[in-house]
Amino acid sequence: MSDVLVGAGFSLQAPSRGADSIRVTAKPLRTLSDTVNSDMRLLLVGLNPSFHAADAGYGFAGPSNRFWPAALEAQIVSKERDSIHALQVDRVGMTDLVKKPTSKASELTDKQFRVGLARISRMCSWLRPKAVCVLGITGWRAALGDSKLSLGAQMTRLGGRPVYVLPNPSGLNAHTNHGDMVKRFRDLLDSV
Repeated sequence: MSDVLVGAGFSLQAPSRGADSIRVTAKPLRTLSDTVNSDMRLLLVGLNPSFHAADAGYGFAGPSNRFWPAALEAQIVSKERDSIHALQVDRVGMTDLVKKPTSKASELTDKQFRVGLARISRMCSWLRPKAVCVLGITGWRAALGDSKLSLGAQMTRLGGRPVYVLPNPSGLNAHTNHGDMVKRFRDLLDSV
């Protein structure tokens, strides 16, 4: 239950258990809610939301973020800047390793990435997406504690599901561009 509340954008206080109930106090956070269900062909996992995305209400919302234009061109999604449409029509879910918004992912700790990875793994066991794609090698490396991991198909599975890692589409990432993201998304679709 706590994973669902965290994914919905709440901070949990210590739950108290009764004989036949659980009482939870939760505080809404400035973050993004997961858009997921049990019929996903692909679960996209961002590192964490930007403040711009948290305020806009959908992931990858920053004006310089390459995600939506590249995902649309590669036919990962069929409508730009609409995570609900992506889930309901394209069967593409979205979540983040860490639900805390920041200006840069480098503001997060390795422990935050590890805790988030455990939540995503449990989510994948429960919802069983066909494949999982993490967008950001640095956060993936931090979550697994292995600085030698590279982009592409991974040996690690989440909830038994295959995992692929692509570059972070943030405009702050100088190691990729729109054309590269489109090609990587198309290669991903060929793999799943």
